[in-house]
Amino acid sequence: MEASTWVDRFEELHALARTQSGLKDFGDTAYHEGLTALLAALDVDPPQGAGKIGSAQALIVNSLVARLHTQAQWAAHPEYRRRDIPAPLIVIGVPRTGTTALHNLLSQDPQFQGIEKWLTAAPLVRPPRSQWSDHPQYQACVALTQQMIAIAPDVMKAHGVMADEVDECLLPMSQDFTSNWFPSQMDVPDYDRWLLTADESYAFRRYKDMLRLVGLHDDRRWLLKNPSHVFGIDAMMAVFPDACIVQTHRHPAASLASLVNILANIMKAYTGEDIDRPARIARETAFWAEAVRRTMAAQDRQPHRFANVMQSDIRRDPMGVVHAIYHRFGLTLSTEAETAMQAWAKRNTLQPDSGHSYAAIEQQGPINDAFAAYISRYQL
Repeated sequence: MEASTWVDRFEELHALARTQSGLKDFGDTAYHEGLTALLAALDVDPPQGAGKIGSAQALIVNSLVARLHTQAQWAAHPEYRRRDIPAPLIVIGVPRTGTTALHNLLSQDPQFQGIEKWLTAAPLVRPPRSQWSDHPQYQACVALTQQMIAIAPDVMKAHGVMADEVDECLLPMSQDFTSNWFPSQMDVPDYDRWLLTADESYAFRRYKDMLRLVGLHDDRRWLLKNPSHVFGIDAMMAVFPDACIVQTHRHPAASLASLVNILANIMKAYTGEDIDRPARIARETAFWAEAVRRTMAAQDRQPHRFANVMQSDIRRDPMGVVHAIYHRFGLTLSTEAETAMQAWAKRNTLQPDSGHSYAAIEQQGPINDAFAAYISRYQL
C-alpha cells in the first residue's frame, strides 16, 4: 500500500471507486462515520496476506462503486421519491434458520415483488423481465454466479442464489458502511464494537429509497429478507413502521455451526486462506446473541408485528407455514400462488441444511449460555 495506514487510504479508495465506475457523486457524507470506523479497525487488526488485503480492499471499493451507481440512478429518476413502500413482508432470523428457503417459497406468490440478486450490487429501475438477459449488469451477475459455482460449490449448494432470484438486503445496505456485511467477511473486532452502538436508521432509509427506485414501475407489495435485520430490528421497524415481520428459529448451536462453515468457505474462495474458526465462532455467537436479545425485546413491545416460524416446520410442512403466515397478517393466498408454491416446494425438497454438511460445534456451552433466554423462549 502506498499509504501507511488504512485510514490514510480514505481518499485513495474513493478514487479507485470513481475510476472503476466513471462516476463522481457519492451523495451525502453520513457514510463517512462507518467507513472511517471500518478503516480504523483494519489498522488495529490488519489483514494478513495478499489474499485478505485484496479482499478487504475489494469489499470497501465495491460498496463505494455501488453507492456511486445508486446516486446516479436516483439523479436520473427523481420521481422515485414519490413512491411508497406500504406494509412490506420481511423475513428475518439468525442465519441458517430457514430464511432463504422461506423467502424463496413466499416469492412464488405474484402479489409480491423482491429485489433480485442482479439488482443488489447496484440498484436501478427494474426493467421488464424480457429485457434482463440483454442487460450488462444481469450478464455480469450470471457470470459471477457461475464463477462461484466453479470455485465454491459448497457455498452455492448451501446458499446459492441465482441472478434472477430474490436476494437479501445485506449487500445493498452495505453502501452506508453500517452493516454486518463487513465483519462477516473480515476480522475487525473494533468495527464490531462500533457497530454495537451505531444507529442503522440512515442505512434503512437509504435502502428504502433503493426499493422505491427498483420498484418505480411496480405497484406490488414488497417481500424482503435479511438475517441481519434481527440485529437492526429497532431501526428497521422505525423506517418500515407497518412491516409484517416473519422470524425463523432453530437451535443456535446448529445454525452457528452451519454459518461458520459457510463463512469459512466464502473466505477461502475469496482470499485463498483459512479462518480462525474458534475466533469466528466467538464473534458470531456474540453478534447473534445480541441480535436475538434485541428482537425478543421488540416482540415484547409489538407482538402483533411478528410471526414466528420454526425451521423444522418449513421442512416438514412448508404450505402449513405459509397458511399460518398469511392468516397472521391477513394476506390472501390465491390459487395461482398456492400452486406455484407447491411446485417450488416439490422441486426444492428441504432437508436439514439442504444437503449442506458441516462439523458440529464441540463446545456448545458458551453458545447455550449466550442464547439461554432465546432457547428457552422458543423451546429450541
